[in-house]
Amino acid sequence: MKMFNFQKVEKLKKVHDQEKHALDQTANDLRKTAKVAIFALHRGDSRKAEADLAQAEKYLTKCQSLIKKNSSLANESAYHSALEEYAEAVFFRGYLAGEVYLPNEIAKDEEAVIGGLADLAGEVARYSVLRATEHDAESVETAHKAVLKIVDWLATLDLTGSLRSKFDQSKQHLRKIEDIRYDLSR
Repeated sequence: MKMFNFQKVEKLKKVHDQEKHALDQTANDLRKTAKVAIFALHRGDSRKAEADLAQAEKYLTKCQSLIKKNSSLANESAYHSALEEYAEAVFFRGYLAGEVYLPNEIAKDEEAVIGGLADLAGEVARYSVLRATEHDAESVETAHKAVLKIVDWLATLDLTGSLRSKFDQSKQHLRKIEDIRYDLSR
């Protein structure tokens, strides 16, 4: 009787675990760098934000090459979390520049796009708070229109799970901006 080759499977598992570890590390670097870029954008430090986003793109490219090498890594949660954070950062940069656009690097990952747009509502709400402290009613109105569009669009989708939670959060962010608008109108 010929026995199954356990050593071959063990070797494959070891290689997979190493590749998963490399992806997880790079994805975490991507997520952290994108988050730091968002903070820089809130502070108005566009030079730092651009440098961080350029670094994030390098991490994204590395993640994508690891996935190209081993397609079974494409569904790793660390990678999807990082993609969503990257999308949020790029969307927020675009919002501040007056044009929210979809980066080609993530265009095929609809969950990252939807999650990033839902999270953008939170960044815009935080930005509205900062603008309201300067009595910048025009910026708050722009924020309201943008988040209203996001919420309206998300409402047309049949979202479940974590994306449904993000949609619910985006509605709360819209409410926050509406409260700010009310306070500024008095």
